[in-house]
Amino acid sequence: MQYFKLITMLVVLVMLSTCSNEYRIERKEDRLIGSWIFESASFRENGALFRENRDADFEGDIIDFYGDYTAEYDDRRDKIIYPGNWELILNRADFDNDNDSEFYLDLDFFDRGRPIMTYLCGVNNLGYERMNLRANTRGGIYFFRLRKL
Repeated sequence: MQYFKLITMLVVLVMLSTCSNEYRIERKEDRLIGSWIFESASFRENGALFRENRDADFEGDIIDFYGDYTAEYDDRRDKIIYPGNWELILNRADFDNDNDSEFYLDLDFFDRGRPIMTYLCGVNNLGYERMNLRANTRGGIYFFRLRKL
């Protein structure tokens, strides 16, 4: 009987922890859905000590996140809208110990069906009005700050 109670408690704990992680992701996804404009952007090359300001590269650009996990990147400078998709992923302790992000945002945007921008961004802050992202690339790290429209 004691063994049965222990097994039941373990099953309940596993189910509760799984539900709570799904709930946390759903809450963050609800905050993410909508239009976001870039407020600032910087880039730090691999091995560099300081960041370079890249605001001009992203000035006026907007990302629209939709509830069906699709997205659009509106490149205002080049007057192109890139379709894409997104996924919010909960950071596991074994996934990335060098980054303090609780969540990751996987972004993929396409031009004529070919990937043109692919980022796995650490989400350092995702509120109702602001979002901070850290995107690792081959050449270094982008730091983005976005504001919800």
